Amino acid sequence: DLNMIAPNMLTGIEVTKALTADMDADAVGGTVDLMIGKATEGFRGDMSLQFGHGSLDNTYGNQRINAWLSNRFLDNKLGVRISGSYDNFDRSSDVLSSGWDINRSEAEEGGLLLSELTNVTITDRITDRKRLGGGLMLDYQFSSGSLVLQNFISRLDEEQSVISNTASTSSSFSASASLNEVNNTVYNNALQGEFEFFNIGMDFSLSNSVSKQHHPGSQTMTIYPGTGGGGVIIPQELLDERDQYNVPLVKRLEPHEFLNRITLSEDLRTDRFSTLKRDVTESSQEARLNFNVPYTFRSWLSGDLQFGGRYIHTNRENDETRNYVAQRTEINIEFMNLLRESVWTDAGFTQDDGNTGIRSFLFEDKNYDVGDFLSGQEGVSKFFFMPDFDMMKKLINLAENNMVTTTRYGHGPAYPLDEQPSAQYDYNYSRNFGAFYIQTVLKIGKYVILYPGLRFESFKMDYEAYYTLRYGPQPNDFESTLINADSISAIQGDNWFPQIHLRIKPLDWLDVRLASTKSIIYPDYRAVSPYRFYNPIGSPPSLTIANPFLKPAIAQNYDVYVSVYDNYIGLFTAGYFYKEVDDLIVATSFLSKDPADIDNMFPISTAQNTDIDTWINLEETSYVRGIELDWQTHFWYLPSFLRGLVLNINYTHITSETSYPFQTSVRSGGFPPRITFVDSSRAGRMEDQPNDILNLTLGYDIGGFSARLSFVYQDDVITGVNRTWEELDVYTAAFRRWDFTAYQRLPWGENLQVYVNVNNISNEPDRRVVS
Repeated sequence: DLNMIAPNMLTGIEVTKALTADMDADAVGGTVDLMIGKATEGFRGDMSLQFGHGSLDNTYGNQRINAWLSNRFLDNKLGVRISGSYDNFDRSSDVLSSGWDINRSEAEEGGLLLSELTNVTITDRITDRKRLGGGLMLDYQFSSGSLVLQNFISRLDEEQSVISNTASTSSSFSASASLNEVNNTVYNNALQGEFEFFNIGMDFSLSNSVSKQHHPGSQTMTIYPGTGGGGVIIPQELLDERDQYNVPLVKRLEPHEFLNRITLSEDLRTDRFSTLKRDVTESSQEARLNFNVPYTFRSWLSGDLQFGGRYIHTNRENDETRNYVAQRTEINIEFMNLLRESVWTDAGFTQDDGNTGIRSFLFEDKNYDVGDFLSGQEGVSKFFFMPDFDMMKKLINLAENNMVTTTRYGHGPAYPLDEQPSAQYDYNYSRNFGAFYIQTVLKIGKYVILYPGLRFESFKMDYEAYYTLRYGPQPNDFESTLINADSISAIQGDNWFPQIHLRIKPLDWLDVRLASTKSIIYPDYRAVSPYRFYNPIGSPPSLTIANPFLKPAIAQNYDVYVSVYDNYIGLFTAGYFYKEVDDLIVATSFLSKDPADIDNMFPISTAQNTDIDTWINLEETSYVRGIELDWQTHFWYLPSFLRGLVLNINYTHITSETSYPFQTSVRSGGFPPRITFVDSSRAGRMEDQPNDILNLTLGYDIGGFSARLSFVYQDDVITGVNRTWEELDVYTAAFRRWDFTAYQRLPWGENLQVYVNVNNISNEPDRRVVS
């Protein structure tokens, strides 16, 4: 996570868009290297202080402090660089989201069925984030090389309160409130060496990195209507005709219009209190060794032979524990009796606060101030339920520290273990990765350099996770069994990656680069886990299952780039790239009666459809094509004050295509209709691929003053593909943003300066839309 790295530790960023054989192959779009600097000669130091304002919650006091000191000792052989940083920022956000479904009773428009609003959720999220980090770098210079020891530690602490209200057009309502704490500690140690013996270069690195994420207890309360009603009262004038199931439809409305026209039932109940504790630990140990052997055949033919290898062992453990109090359980009834009779007699509980849940107003704070939601221009005028967090914390504390006696469970905690989430997401994952490569940098005459190379990568994963079964309707009716995937040979593999680059430089101002490379996309942790969750009592039954048989996706990449650089032109680059991706991995949902659809990993029913969530490899090849134009220049040759102008502009146009699995439903017969599902496929854009990206920076430098005004545009991006209805695909909306930064050196010393950053000047929100 880049949040864990202080910017003052870095001396540069290097971007490589086409892989060479000495680079890891799991980077389809290229690599980004963050470079950390060594100590320079003499005692040096740097400190920056930053304070800021956030307009969303009108917060002041956002702080950032960065500092470093460095010097060299022992006749400049030993370098020491110490760095530290502290951040305290408000990262709050307001979120409005809505759900949509297909109105099958209406005619198509433009080849698509019309979608109807089904629910609206508004969320107020208050987040305070603090980061403290530091680094120690030691380097020692030998006559034949150098050693560098890097040590880095960073801790991120986050406190967050969240309230959400959800209202649906089917008259249901729910709300939730949560208090979340999380801390994440990362430390890294690396020993790196570079040496040259008998004209042969050698470099190595040994490193250890550990990340520990700890949730000491995220407390949550949920609100639902009582058993007597739906919760949302919809005015009659908003109701439209009825659908094919005789359910009244709501007239076509914008989400904020729906929220502002409805009211709620008086009988809202606290349905559930819960606490989630989570610990995630990931460690990685790595060793690298590389050699560089120069050679010369002729005066016009020479180069470097490079070869080496890498080994990584990674282990990741996730442990989650959830406890709860829920209505309609015998434990809850006895706990409520305990609260009324002795433990919390002044809370106002009555006999009515029992099996149907506690009346919600007892845990509501009418004075809770949400402030202006979003920008204040979206039309959302109110939240329906606002929590009393102190009341919530007190009830959870009492549940954690009291016991009750029930007929079914005997004498036990009032805050029992929630079996499903406590086991479903637990896993222990380890991965061994090895690679070796050989390549050459072949210089042919003055104008041509050839970079052919071959890389081999091998991986093997061992995994333990849980099979969780719901065997009854009660909240406690779950059981979990530890399973592993050691016997599944598909969680290992070997791959070869031929890489070749050609650079032609016929003129001092012209550079042509061509590349043919191969890369890989390894599946995510969860995608290949042996975990599964089966709920046979649902309608239809549901199965959430990962896929240990997933194959990594393989991409063949072609790049052509031409650069022109001149004192007047600056640097101008034009490029074309083309990628073919086989076995692309996607998450998917579908209905099936055939166990072969999930590689017979689970015995689903052949008599009725099961609703399945899993990951698959796409059968068809996916394609990405694009052009990139980049111009960086300084107008030093213009007259007068215009010579301080600086311009950077980058534009990328992308076209992508893939084939998604598509499941359509065919209705026949009367009421209820007979539904048959038909599997096919449909073409569409690849996920996470925009069509257009534009970055523009206009700057001005004069004396000790420098300023930059930046604009970024990103076209819409598909983020979720609906397997049944194309109309329900989810996109991010096109995004435009302006930023400004400036600094001025101060006259009291050449090393003092004041600066200002203004981010998102136009207050552009992040939006997702349903097509």
